[in-house]
Amino acid sequence: MDADRRRLAEAIRQVLERHEGVERAITMTALFAIATGDTVVPGRRYDQTRIVRSLIEQLRREGLPIGICRHGYFLARSEQELAPTIRAFHSRAMSGLRQELALTRVSFDELLEQYRLELITRR
Repeated sequence: MDADRRRLAEAIRQVLERHEGVERAITMTALFAIATGDTVVPGRRYDQTRIVRSLIEQLRREGLPIGICRHGYFLARSEQELAPTIRAFHSRAMSGLRQELALTRVSFDELLEQYRLELITRR
């Protein structure tokens, strides 16, 4: 990760540390504004916040328990607070797998074997 991305990731981490728990969730717009010091332009919100969403994904991959709810992002204090976020990811993944199965017309077992082989070769 380059220095600018690392600095912004650290800024996001610091902001989220002040937003522990679902009741203290922060909107993407506010997170972007505080972490970057910039303002969100309404017509460009999606493009402007793309880097923040990417860095949230990266921070999660590093193990930071970032949850999401209808009010925004928060730092989960427990597995129970993180559970709805995990269920949403699981649901999205299953939907994608069902679509892939329908498009490729392979059996579920064949698809799982393909994924197993991919995981083994990527280690």
